[in-house]
Amino acid sequence: MAARLISPSPLNLPANVKLFLTCCTTLIIVFFTLSSSRLCAQVEVSVDTLVPVGIGPISGPQGAMATQVLSTDLKRTGMISPVAGGSGDFQATGDYSGAGLTGKLVNKKTNAEVFSQTFSGTGRAPIHEFADAVTKAVTGIPGFASSKLAFISNATGSKELYLADIDGASARALTHDNTISASPALSRDGTKLAYTSYKSGYADVYVIDLSSGNRTRIAFFPGINSGPSFSPDGSQIALTLSKDGNPEIYTMPITGGSPNRITRTRGSETSPAWSPTGDRLVYSSDDHGGPQLFISISQGIGEWDHLVTGNSFCTKPDWSPDGKSIAFTTRISGQF
Repeated sequence: MAARLISPSPLNLPANVKLFLTCCTTLIIVFFTLSSSRLCAQVEVSVDTLVPVGIGPISGPQGAMATQVLSTDLKRTGMISPVAGGSGDFQATGDYSGAGLTGKLVNKKTNAEVFSQTFSGTGRAPIHEFADAVTKAVTGIPGFASSKLAFISNATGSKELYLADIDGASARALTHDNTISASPALSRDGTKLAYTSYKSGYADVYVIDLSSGNRTRIAFFPGINSGPSFSPDGSQIALTLSKDGNPEIYTMPITGGSPNRITRTRGSETSPAWSPTGDRLVYSSDDHGGPQLFISISQGIGEWDHLVTGNSFCTKPDWSPDGKSIAFTTRISGQF
């Protein structure tokens, strides 16, 4: 197995690599861009380039709530500055009935209507869809307000699986197993959710069809079955299995079946995530000591790249949708 190094050290960054630190309380998330055939230019949006978008009026019985949700959605993009009243380069207005929203976006510099569209659905869903349409129109980048957030909560005394809107609203429990659930992962199309559960007494991987609620146990080999991640087309998952000894990365169909081994080391491999093109996996491995990040092909055992970040403890990597960056969790001065 051949190996190569990619070294975006924070102390001596190559010209074609950028590393980003974002601190939120005690959580530090690190991003770096990938280069050469795998490294691309990084697009940065600074505070003074945020697109100002005027919000409202949104009419209707719940217009005030819709205005607040839309404003919060647009601010969360990090690319748009929602402003009150008639100021801004664009103006987003609409009518919200609670059972759909008719929204309009106008370019105030030209007075041209960018779009006028009806977003169907109940609750907050049409507001989120309107926010995504505004984001795409003014930045050229798809919004994510309509996305869902899967997470684990012990609010009931057990670690159960929940699903919520991206802003945390409309949270609902998907499991009531009175056991440990962990590592939830949504498919790219949002129709399925994979996670690890100790429902059987052991760490197994389940897939839930979110439209029907049907749950299938797909990985229950002897030892560890954990950390699932969907391939871009939703047909495969990558996960950690220890059925052959120490924990290694495997891929397998989401319907179950025979797993395909990806790594073979003396260490433990965890937290796989697929590249947007589906041909590579990034994961964490302690084969070189502390947990570090590696990239391997997704078809089977072969070449791998060691991503040298300058930190001795790196876990939970995830690829950006455009394939230009990888985010991960690191430990710095004892803080994760």
